[in-house]
Amino acid sequence: MKISIVKYFGLIILTAYVELISAQNVISEQAALDSTMKYSPLLKSAELQVKQSNYLRKSSFNLSNPEVIAESPTGEFYAVGILQSIEFPTVYIKQGQLLKQQSLLSEKGKALTVNEIKRLIRSVYLNTQYSWQLSKQLKYQDSLYNQIYLSAKRQFEVGVIDYLAKTFAESQYGEVHNQFVQAENTHKANVQQLKLYTGMSAELNVSPLIKLSALTVQADTSSVTQSPFVQYARQNQLVSQKQVSLERNRVLPGLVFGYLNQGAKETETYYRFRVGFTVPLWFWQYNGNIKAAKTGLQIAEQQTRVQQQQLTADLQTAISEYNSAQQAVAYYEASGLRQADDIINAAKRFFESGQTDYIAYIRNINDAYTIKRTYLETLRNYNQSIININYITGDL
Repeated sequence: MKISIVKYFGLIILTAYVELISAQNVISEQAALDSTMKYSPLLKSAELQVKQSNYLRKSSFNLSNPEVIAESPTGEFYAVGILQSIEFPTVYIKQGQLLKQQSLLSEKGKALTVNEIKRLIRSVYLNTQYSWQLSKQLKYQDSLYNQIYLSAKRQFEVGVIDYLAKTFAESQYGEVHNQFVQAENTHKANVQQLKLYTGMSAELNVSPLIKLSALTVQADTSSVTQSPFVQYARQNQLVSQKQVSLERNRVLPGLVFGYLNQGAKETETYYRFRVGFTVPLWFWQYNGNIKAAKTGLQIAEQQTRVQQQQLTADLQTAISEYNSAQQAVAYYEASGLRQADDIINAAKRFFESGQTDYIAYIRNINDAYTIKRTYLETLRNYNQSIININYITGDL
């Protein structure tokens, strides 16, 4: 007896220790997101693009290479000179404005990347929560059905029940066990995916699946105006506008100046300088560039409208899914889960009292556990709909 008591308390202590260790490895959704932000090569790439754009801003005043010339103006000696041509000053101003807007565009692109990473990690974390909860439920159900099957097998062997009841119990246990194994494999895959994105190597657990707070969002264009997708499209419009302005200023004449001795050696230094200007004679190429830039601006404007239209449609779909999932979750929390527990308790009482057989008992609890699994799936869909809405509006 003493040995049994010692083993009993030892098992309790061991179980408590295992649960404590598991609790220490729980990673919150925010912690997973923070770790991903530090580790993500996608975000690092976006940051490098921003850095690259900032470097390019320093090249707004980019002069053409000077021409170093050696020639014999009089046929008696060679004189070395240098010529430098520059664009009209406003060209460099417009180039600087264009590069600035392109730099801001890369910042908007980074915001798009951050929004995408948040959606991805929140979805992966949610799927891991769901697979963990489902695996726990199926594990309990698997153990219960195993006990029922073993009991049915013993009673069949002594002739209490028939072959059909024993076989039905066996088949139902096999079905549930198969579902449990699949759920375990799915959960392991989700954990590995979460570790991949977060860069974590140690074993980790997620927090329990809970219902997220309700949202209040209008399914119209005003709800997507601050979306990073729309912000990026609008910034692209500004880049196109600056490109048009730059191409228009390229038509203006440039300046050429330099130092070159075209006369005799005794020519005074003052007369050795050269000053001139470039003539934008090939007008067709400038007109072509201007028209192309204007067309690019029109394309950017239409893309912004398309983006707003598409986001509004996506938001309407996401809100519809959210409303449906919210209503379903409310039903399960108000009565569905309670009814499932009532079915399980009543079926157990009737079975133990001999009022029902194995087949009726298993069918009843099957229906009850199906309700519980459907609730978990509905809760997952509800939370995912919130993630989708926040992804569209940029509120992740």
